[in-house]
Amino acid sequence: MTMTDTAHTTHTGRKRAGGFLSTLSLLLSLVLVVALVIFVLQNSNSTTIDFLGWNLDLSQGVALLGAAVVGAVIAFFVSGALRVRRAVR
Repeated sequence: MTMTDTAHTTHTGRKRAGGFLSTLSLLLSLVLVVALVIFVLQNSNSTTIDFLGWNLDLSQGVALLGAAVVGAVIAFFVSGALRVRRAVR
């Protein structure tokens, strides 16, 4: 019996449960990306950001988007560290 025969005999005939949810999450992601692009384009006023001796001239939309990305990265690393800590216990 080959590997494909074994996989075929264990198949139950049911559809994958994640099909609808993956399509829904893809559409939600697309809507959020379009909203982000509209947000950045509408907030194009230039602003100066002073941080640790750096002076940056950015549009407000790009600055807020950058701050959101930095916050998401920090949240990702903190949640990963908490998951590792729980797994070690």
